[in-house]
Amino acid sequence: MADFPTKLRQLVAVPDLSFTDDQVNLLLAHVGDLDPTIRDATVFTLFARGLAEDAFTPDQCQTIANNLLNKRGLFTAIDQLNNDTVFQRTFTALLTAAVLDNDAHHAWLAAATRTQFFNDALTYLVREHDQRGWVPAKGRAHGVAHGSDLLASAWQHSQFPLAQTPMALAAIATVFTRQTMPFQFDEEPRLAMPLIQALRVDHLTIPQLNDWLTATDHRLWIGFSFDRGPAARLHNWLSFCHHLYFLLPEETTTQEVIATLSHHYYQVNGYVS
Repeated sequence: MADFPTKLRQLVAVPDLSFTDDQVNLLLAHVGDLDPTIRDATVFTLFARGLAEDAFTPDQCQTIANNLLNKRGLFTAIDQLNNDTVFQRTFTALLTAAVLDNDAHHAWLAAATRTQFFNDALTYLVREHDQRGWVPAKGRAHGVAHGSDLLASAWQHSQFPLAQTPMALAAIATVFTRQTMPFQFDEEPRLAMPLIQALRVDHLTIPQLNDWLTATDHRLWIGFSFDRGPAARLHNWLSFCHHLYFLLPEETTTQEVIATLSHHYYQVNGYVS
């Protein structure tokens, strides 16, 4: 922390942000820093504010987008299990989400760049196998949560191709079918948000959602046992569905689907007859 520029840390408290090009490059160099006081409290905070408040110049925005395209930090060592590269990936996911959100308002990304970011959002959750939420002394890894945020930003973007909605649904289903331990850090509502956001902009329909819920529930019960992995997957799924139930209070048909699959879960576990 002592080596990180004090002036950059002090920018967090500045009401009217602006950045030098050197500061932008320094922030980019520390996206996956292992010190959460740098990575979370300074670097991502400044990126999130800078993009939300339009504090970066157009050239600086392009520098950020080009870095995401060329460095490919979203997939750094993604096939290696449970090591520190996860922070580079997951905070690249958050930064990419913030870039897409800004582009949704100002349409400054090149079409090919935007398409690549959409494809990255659809791919990341499928490829990320690190299931850790919190890592002692290093903070939140949160691949599932941050990947969900990225997918939500892509899916709700006005230029997101509706033909890729099945891929977005499949990406979320993959998280549940692969998980081997219970979620512990509120991953379930974060996974629900891409669906909520897509529904709000008509990039997902209620019939599509209901069919997906039924099909994914059926898939998760295939070969079920009370061993840790299968039990954890169904526990995570039920919790996710219950979050979705309360996040969609007006969608009675979806609530009926969730009530039906919940009753089946309770029957299998012997809680109801």
